[in-house]
Amino acid sequence: MHQCYYCEQIFDSKEALYDHVEVHSDIERNKEIMNRKKQAQKK
Repeated sequence: MHQCYYCEQIFDSKEALYDHVEVHSDIERNKEIMNRKKQAQKK
């Protein structure tokens, strides 16, 4: 059993977990990009 540390969803294999975690990392990266754009607009 492998558990996602972002949303605590449980997976049977590491491969399934890794595929799932990529979804979160994409979301986090997009948030970071959006935050930087917002900061740039405020200046």
